[in-house]
Amino acid sequence: MSGLGIFRRKFVIRRFGEDEIIDGYAHATYEDTETSLNVQPLSADELAALPEGERRTKRLKAYGDLTFTTADQSTGRRGDWLLYYGHWYECVSSLGWDHTILSHCKSEFVEVAEAETAPYAAGKAAEETKECDCAWM
Repeated sequence: MSGLGIFRRKFVIRRFGEDEIIDGYAHATYEDTETSLNVQPLSADELAALPEGERRTKRLKAYGDLTFTTADQSTGRRGDWLLYYGHWYECVSSLGWDHTILSHCKSEFVEVAEAETAPYAAGKAAEETKECDCAWM
């Protein structure tokens, strides 16, 4: 896919590996990468179409070439995270649109609670190496 790139900026994407149970806690490795995206808040119409309980959570949409891994509650799989102005957002939807000359991927992200991000923000060494084995809370 190669959509129009003039409105894109570089963003950090965190991709998680498989969970392992160690001493009764789920641990997952992750890797941070960069990709170019056009990130926008959801419009008023898009927010109105959501169920009422989901309208309070901050949401973003992103356009780019990368198809993201989405969160899946039934399997416990974590979605990819997007770092946007100091806050992490988890991918809940990612679909490729290749039916026009401007093929691209449209993804939707939901803000991750601070309690969930704490285990991944604690170590500076993890940020420097871009890979970590951290406990999931």
